[in-house]
Amino acid sequence: MLPESNPLIQLYLTANERLAEIRGAEANYCIILNPQLSLVLDRGADRRRENVPTADEVSMILPAEYGREGFRDIVLAKRVDGEEESNAFTLINPNHTLDLPLHYVLLFPYGEHGWHWGRSLVNSPDSRMPQRAFYKFRLHARVDEPATLFCGQWLFEQLVVDTWAVCDQTKRSWIRNHQENIRAELCNGLADVLPAGDVDIDQLGKRVVLPSSYVGGDRFMQKLYRDSIAIVRHFGKPSLFITFTANPKWLEIENGLLPG
Repeated sequence: MLPESNPLIQLYLTANERLAEIRGAEANYCIILNPQLSLVLDRGADRRRENVPTADEVSMILPAEYGREGFRDIVLAKRVDGEEESNAFTLINPNHTLDLPLHYVLLFPYGEHGWHWGRSLVNSPDSRMPQRAFYKFRLHARVDEPATLFCGQWLFEQLVVDTWAVCDQTKRSWIRNHQENIRAELCNGLADVLPAGDVDIDQLGKRVVLPSSYVGGDRFMQKLYRDSIAIVRHFGKPSLFITFTANPKWLEIENGLLPG
C-alpha cells in the first residue's frame, strides 16, 4: 500500500531494501543496536525534581550528540541511478516539513507534510504559524478527518513525546542564541554563584540562562513559588481543600470520547 500511496517511498530506500543490499554484498553480517544511553545525576542537582525516573511510561532521552548541542537528524538513503551513488545519504532535521512523514510512515501514509518555518496562519498570511500551535492543531480529533493518529496506540504516544521534544529543543536553541535579549549578563556566571558563599571554582564558567518563561526551569519554579506566597499574603491561608470525584460513565464524559 505504501509504495502506491506514499510519494516519499519512491524517493528513499526502505530499511528492508538496505538490509537486502547488505545481505547481497556480505555473507556474514550482523545488526547491532547499541544506543549507549545512561542517566547521570549531576553534582548539585535537585534530586526531588531531577532524580532518575522509575515509572514505566513512554519517555525520551536527549543525549549530547557528537559532543555538542544538536538536533536528532534522520539519516536517509536516496534512490539514485548509478552504482557509484548508491550510498548517497541525506539528513532531515526535526524542523523539516518531511520529518514527521518520514519518521512515522504508518501514521502519515500519504506523506502529509508537517510543520516548517514557512507556514502561516490562514486568517493572517503575514503571521508565521507557531510550532506548538501546529502540533496542537494536528493532535485535536475531528469528525471530518480520519483518526489515523489516534489509532497508533504506543506509536501515537511516542509521536506526542517526540513533537514535544522538538518544540522544547527549538525553544532552548533560540534561548541559547539570544542570551542578550533576555539580559543574561545580569544573572550569568559569578553574579549567580557568589551570593551562595560556598562556591566550587571548577563549576564556574559561561552559562546558558533559562528565563522564567521557560516551563520547568529553575527560575520558572521560583516564580511559581513567589506568586503562591504573594497570593497567600494577600488573601490569607486557605481554609478548605475541596476534592471532586467524577464518574467516567457519565453521559457528558462518554459524549466527549471517540467511538470505542
